[in-house]
Amino acid sequence: ELFCLGTEFKKSVEMRCNFWIQLIEEVRKVYHGKLTYSAIWDNYSNIGFWDQLDFIGISAYFPLSTDLTPSAKDLVWAWQPIKMALKDFSNVHDKQILFTEFGYLSVDGCASATWKLEDKIHALQVNEAAQANAINAILQCFSSEAFWAGGFLWKWFPNGQGQEGYFEKDYTPQVKLAEKILKY
Repeated sequence: ELFCLGTEFKKSVEMRCNFWIQLIEEVRKVYHGKLTYSAIWDNYSNIGFWDQLDFIGISAYFPLSTDLTPSAKDLVWAWQPIKMALKDFSNVHDKQILFTEFGYLSVDGCASATWKLEDKIHALQVNEAAQANAINAILQCFSSEAFWAGGFLWKWFPNGQGQEGYFEKDYTPQVKLAEKILKY
């Protein structure tokens, strides 16, 4: 069992650390499974309560490449300094890192600042290879690392239902090249 207390509350976690510590204490009184919090990729080092949780949770949308279709090899290379920083951070806190979210749109340039692409998704070209390469790289980089607890893929639609109207460009790997990568 695992419960995530919150996701990407960038200012709140920095300004109200005591609130979060008290919240963790209250949750532990009634919930006995593992706990985490999901920090955004550029804010995980600013969380003052990792010692109160079971995992360091990170939404792993690290910008890696501005290329339209970077190769998995190039993305693995781009991950290296990030991976080393995460490993060091994990060692300092003596906790595994869990990617509470990871995923890529299936569009040109998806391994860049993906959140910026969402606003202009209708104008972008479908690029399943870029998405597949990005997912392939993240799995190559982290799957054998002891400090990595795994991750939760963003997003998977039950029976293909629920997307916002651009399924072929969305984060889901369903019925795309990336799904084949995940099956191996």
